[in-house]
Amino acid sequence: MLINNLSRYDRLKRYMEEEGLDVTVVISPENTLYFAETYIMTQTDIRDRLAIVVLPLSGDPVMIACGIEQGTVDAETWIKDKRYYIEFQESPIQFLADVLDEKGLSKKKVGIELDYLMAHYYKELVEKMPGADFVSCTRLFDKVKMIKEDKEIAILSEAANITRESLEKALREVHPGCTERLFSSKVKINMLKGGADKISFFVMGSGAKSIQVHALPDDTVMEDGEVMRLDFGGLFKGNYQSDFARTVMIGKLNPKYLDIYNWLTEVYQHVISCMKIGVTAAELYDICSRKFKEYNLPFSSPHIGHSLGIGLHEFPMLSPKENFALEENMVFNIEPVVVAEGRMFHMEDLIQITPEGPKILSNHDFNPGVLSII
Repeated sequence: MLINNLSRYDRLKRYMEEEGLDVTVVISPENTLYFAETYIMTQTDIRDRLAIVVLPLSGDPVMIACGIEQGTVDAETWIKDKRYYIEFQESPIQFLADVLDEKGLSKKKVGIELDYLMAHYYKELVEKMPGADFVSCTRLFDKVKMIKEDKEIAILSEAANITRESLEKALREVHPGCTERLFSSKVKINMLKGGADKISFFVMGSGAKSIQVHALPDDTVMEDGEVMRLDFGGLFKGNYQSDFARTVMIGKLNPKYLDIYNWLTEVYQHVISCMKIGVTAAELYDICSRKFKEYNLPFSSPHIGHSLGIGLHEFPMLSPKENFALEENMVFNIEPVVVAEGRMFHMEDLIQITPEGPKILSNHDFNPGVLSII
């Protein structure tokens, strides 16, 4: 565990040197978990209860957390210097200022997650450390996380397959005339039984509801001849994400919906085949756009996928503005969608970038054929 975390820290230091940073400060739950390897649940639920990781270019790192979380942090983190503040009595920002001053960093260039730190905390920090040069370092952390370690790839692959299998099993347990709510509950139960620690999101919409990007399952009846779009995921070992999507045919196949689905499948497989080392995110987006035009399918997606890990949308996004090239052991969720005939058609899988080409992690026997509720 220690070696893995130090390797992350070493990668971080290389980026810090490039950016001229003397120290970086981690605050978000995702990056605290990644760099300190401790999961503090209340970071997400209680935003004021800060956990802070101080990672200097030289010298030892420091973990700052609320005293309530001491048992968890002591048991999990590899960081030796741990300091705990008393909630409502002591300021976590004062602890941070004291650490930076103690290490001679109070007038240095400090990278910090400015997109996460709340305004009143940032104001307090600037007041306590007027000589420091605070700069955003979120992209720097993103770059460290973008290359997945072998253990991360194994977790993500297992999570993706459990998520997929949960849907496939639930398909056999419902029929046209059942409600979305019943169907979704069966998928969720399968996920939890399969090993998910939590359902992190669940989008479901049948018929006209399918075009709602984030529709929630309700008592809508799944009608014969219609389509249903699902996009859902959970949290697994170490709070790694899964994210999986499929469009399902309900009952009797509607030829016009089946044609659209089959065309999207061909686009989908072509885009996946192009996910190779050196191809940029923007180039992949353009490849997808051109393929849509070949099939005369409308294309309006702001992105066609995203990296996945502890965060749901990690860097880089597969968008037309992102010129970052794909590298070995990057992991992406690829998800082109099409809206046609008043319905949305959507599929999504997890892809690993390897020297031999793309590897589909979410389906070891990949077959994007039609899924049906009969």
